[in-house]
Amino acid sequence: MQREDGSNVWCSTNWRRSVFRSRPSLVIGVLDITERKKAEAAEREATSLMQRVLDACPSPTRMSTIEGETLYANPASRELYGDRPHIADYYVNPADREILVSTLLDKGSIDDFRVRQYCSDDTIFWGSLSARLIDFQGKKVIVSNATNINAMIMAQQQTRQANNRLTDAIESLAEGFALYDKDDCLVLANSQYRKMHAICADVLVPGVNWFDFLRVTAERSQFRVPGDKIDEWLAERARDRREYRQQEFQHADGGWFFVSNSPTREGGFVVTRLDITERKRAELAAKEADDLVRRVLEASPVSIQMTRAHDGKQLYSSPATTRLLGDVVGALDHFASQAHRDEYIERLLRDGAVDEFETQLKRSDGQTFWCSISSRLIDFHGEQVIVSHTHDLSDRIELQKQVEHQREKLHQNEKLSALGGLLAGVAHELNNPLSVVLGMSLTLKETSVDAKTVERADKISKAAERCARIVKTFLAMARQQPTRATNVSIDEVVSAALEVVNYSIRSSDIQLMFDLEPDLPAIWGDPDQLSQVLINLLVNAEHALHHWEGSRKILVATGRHPECGNITISVTDTGPGIAEEILPRIFEPFFTTKEVGAGTGIGLSFCHRIIQAHQGTIEVETMPGGGSTFVVSLPASDRFVETSGPSDDEPKNSAGLSCLVVDDEREVADLIAEVLMRDGFTVVVARSGEEALTQLRKRTFAVILSDLKMPSMDGRRLYNYIADYHPAEVDRLAFLTGDTISPDAQVFLRATKRPYLEKPVKPIELRRFVSGLVVRQV
Repeated sequence: MQREDGSNVWCSTNWRRSVFRSRPSLVIGVLDITERKKAEAAEREATSLMQRVLDACPSPTRMSTIEGETLYANPASRELYGDRPHIADYYVNPADREILVSTLLDKGSIDDFRVRQYCSDDTIFWGSLSARLIDFQGKKVIVSNATNINAMIMAQQQTRQANNRLTDAIESLAEGFALYDKDDCLVLANSQYRKMHAICADVLVPGVNWFDFLRVTAERSQFRVPGDKIDEWLAERARDRREYRQQEFQHADGGWFFVSNSPTREGGFVVTRLDITERKRAELAAKEADDLVRRVLEASPVSIQMTRAHDGKQLYSSPATTRLLGDVVGALDHFASQAHRDEYIERLLRDGAVDEFETQLKRSDGQTFWCSISSRLIDFHGEQVIVSHTHDLSDRIELQKQVEHQREKLHQNEKLSALGGLLAGVAHELNNPLSVVLGMSLTLKETSVDAKTVERADKISKAAERCARIVKTFLAMARQQPTRATNVSIDEVVSAALEVVNYSIRSSDIQLMFDLEPDLPAIWGDPDQLSQVLINLLVNAEHALHHWEGSRKILVATGRHPECGNITISVTDTGPGIAEEILPRIFEPFFTTKEVGAGTGIGLSFCHRIIQAHQGTIEVETMPGGGSTFVVSLPASDRFVETSGPSDDEPKNSAGLSCLVVDDEREVADLIAEVLMRDGFTVVVARSGEEALTQLRKRTFAVILSDLKMPSMDGRRLYNYIADYHPAEVDRLAFLTGDTISPDAQVFLRATKRPYLEKPVKPIELRRFVSGLVVRQV
């Protein structure tokens, strides 16, 4: 109870039975508890104050048991964590709390224990925990404080990233970079800086004193510093280390470096180094080049000069210019045309440069010549000056003439090549009918008993043989090589040609003369082709003299070229000559000056192609009214040919042997069959490749003769089929074809290495060919 004076007493009542009285008595006890009440009130006020302080504290604070039961959590803690029943639920990894409790039990306290925890909205954050282990009401409890350090962690990460970027930037510098602190100690240095100090990089570690490092560089002779001057050198370096200064240093190995010193705000300094060795070398080279320029200009064979643009006054002339143009005072003295110079100056002033301006200048002897001028307009001592180079075009003009001549020859060769392709196609189409005409005429000649018939067959066969030779000549033109090359006497070529044209020339009242050098070496070539060339030249000479009123003579001469030793044949006529405007086209295919129906325009182109195939040349010399001379030049033969050749005897009878003839041309196949049956062969004719395969499935043959070019299954496919399914028959296969000119046919025949005979063929050639196949098998 509280008394009126404010004191507090504690009263107790108790009924007790006295041993001396018969009834109980009331015992009242009074205790003054004023001080205790004051102490309790003070404690209540302290507890209330503590409660208010903790509740108002912005830092999350809580008290919990060792087991994780929350005894108290201030509002900031409840706001951060929410009202989870167990403290372990706050941890992303519950094992982290076990570590915290274990540390508290061991040490009693822990500070800045960083752990990942859940917020009240279940988001995860980094927390920093500080805790103490205390006694409360006789139990061990944990009082902890938490701080959300997400922002700090992010700031630290950003700081690390910034430091990394700075480090990367410093490392990426082409310059060497080093940072020293206020105590002259190294803070950091990039790899370029270390590389530039490779000789002492082992001591270039963070913390090394700048002076100690420089002393090592001097002692290891990185710089050219005498041993007794190192201290003086270091003292000189010390004076400017914290001042902005730029210097160039040379290492003992010859390398040059541009070094900059810059002070820092903290009292240290930054050193940057740039390797300028190449620049120094370039500067030295430039200086040497400047020294050499005049010597080079003086010794140069190129004409170089400097002239003022406005008046043409010569400021400098190289010796080559003096030799070319003489010792002139101004450019106006050596231009042949003032108008040309005005045009040249106008272009130069407009564009600042002129390249290959062609004009005529005067030589030192006064003669004019064509040249090209290339020049540049420059500023020299405040005025416009022309630096020019003059190139004499005399040699180039002469070379252009030669190139034009060669281009014209190439143009003619291209036309002849086209003509050769055309002739090859015509020849191929003629091969099969010519084979029939030639074969039948010779067969008729052999089998007929009537003398008149034999005579007629002989004429037919000779004409057919001539056609066959012409066809083979066409093919030779397409191949650009002779068809039947051997050692040929030039006199025999002349005699063969005269047999054809002698009567026609003399009957035209033209005098035919000869100047043949005796004992000339043989020529390696085809006699029929060479004779045809001479025939064409003689016929052309005869036509040139047909309506000529002057001297009518033709001279055929042979000899040796005085320089190269070639054998020459010339045909000279005394006719009107060849006009200059048509002279470049006379070897052009299909070009002719004759009337329609009188010429084809392929005669001279034909001759040109044949002579070219024989590795020779044909040229013409002419002048209006003075006649023309065609000169053929052919290399002398250096080859030896055995005199023993193939026998003209008939091949032996092949009775009992079988032959398969495969050809889609009925007449050709029948002719081959007839010729071979006369020799005793049993001949089976197949009109196609498929029919040939049918026959091969039935029996074997001693000889298989196939055309190469056939519809459906050609000779190539037939060969492949026989090689796959009848390999024993491959060695008995040969080809008769007129298609040896095409690249495909040539590749195929070379690859298979099978014998072949070109159409048109004579019966005797066919017999020898087949006889050779039979002998090869035996």
